Amino acid sequence: MLISTLVGSVILTITTGIFLSVLFSLSTEKQFDNRLQTTLTELVGATRIMDNKVMLDLQHSAPNFATLFSGWYWQVIDGVSDEPLFKSVSLHDTSLFKQFSDDDKADLKNNQGKIFRSYLSGPVQDNIRVYAQYITFPERQAPILYIISGNSELLNAEARSFYWMIAAGLSLLVVGLTLGAYFQLKFVLKPLENLKNYLAKIRIGDGKSIEGNLPQEIMPVANEINNLIAANRQVIERARTHVGNLAHALKTPISVLLNASDKKTDANSKLVFEQVKLMNVQITHHLNRARMIASADTVATKIYVSPVVSSIVNALQKINFDKNVKLEFNADEQASFYGEKQDLEELIGNLVDNAFKWCNTRVVINIQAEQNSQNKNQLHIIIEDDGPFMPSKELEKVLQRGHRIDENMSGTGLGLSIVKELTALYSGEFTLSQSIWGGLKAELWLPLA
Repeated sequence: MLISTLVGSVILTITTGIFLSVLFSLSTEKQFDNRLQTTLTELVGATRIMDNKVMLDLQHSAPNFATLFSGWYWQVIDGVSDEPLFKSVSLHDTSLFKQFSDDDKADLKNNQGKIFRSYLSGPVQDNIRVYAQYITFPERQAPILYIISGNSELLNAEARSFYWMIAAGLSLLVVGLTLGAYFQLKFVLKPLENLKNYLAKIRIGDGKSIEGNLPQEIMPVANEINNLIAANRQVIERARTHVGNLAHALKTPISVLLNASDKKTDANSKLVFEQVKLMNVQITHHLNRARMIASADTVATKIYVSPVVSSIVNALQKINFDKNVKLEFNADEQASFYGEKQDLEELIGNLVDNAFKWCNTRVVINIQAEQNSQNKNQLHIIIEDDGPFMPSKELEKVLQRGHRIDENMSGTGLGLSIVKELTALYSGEFTLSQSIWGGLKAELWLPLA
């Protein structure tokens, strides 16, 4: 907001400078034309008509018109024959009328009585401002053309001088605005920077509330944020309690159903036993998660991924020692996940366990901090194996809760569906495709801490 205000102020300052420069140019040009108009009035006033003959009774002339090729010229022309009648000393043996183009001459004749103003090249290639008008006297039918010019370099010099002054003044103003904005960012907004740092610490688990000395103007905001954090913790705690209570309430009835159905040999009893067993697995899973989360200080924190994956891989290598799995593990040691450690363990654990279970001899794990398709920095996890690849129509089915491809393999059919649900909770991406090694390639995009 402050930067945009500063940019807006700079643009407004530049626009003001341009506007003032244009006004100054118009004003100085008008003053310049007034000087030429005064000379024209003097020439007209000094003109006498005697027996249709034009006479000029000019008592005195400005020194500029007496200086040779000064750029200040005047000339009186017969309006019919275009013959020169009188001219200033400064013109010497040249003609001001000859500097006009044919179009200018035609414009003058077609608009007699109107004042003609223009910038022309003078007799010695000097820049001049021309002021001309046809005047008709009662004593003479033929009009007389009066042409007066001034050295426009003087006009340009005044304009340049003003431009430099206005540029210097506005530059100082811009520098002042920039310094003011800098000090405002540095000192006035420092408490907001501190507030942001407090919130960042809370987000990664280094704090539970905003503490410290903050200005009175910001303290109400900090207090409201603390109240919001406390209320959010209470909501989460109540939800955990309800989940735990529900799981405990269901444990006993499920145990009774398991024991009762396990002793029966008919098909219905076996079906009940399998489904109740599946329910028991899910309830145990959620109950354990509720216990682990309840023991944590924060809901979300910064977790380095490599140690978590290494721990899971070591455990699975011991469990699957008879398969002689060749593991390729490539990880950025600084890659970190923002969330619950238990969620990360469950995400990685399910995918790596699945890879070890289905592979022939190879499992490949790559973990990097990279940009996703939206150019957003995220945690990128790829887990591949060289086992059999399932048909394309099975890819969607395996993400359904409880679906199992091979009933002879151990498991509950919940692993990939849990990965899908957890990834969605973190607004991440989870895809399955065929690996270059022939088996399944599981790819995760998760929030980077």
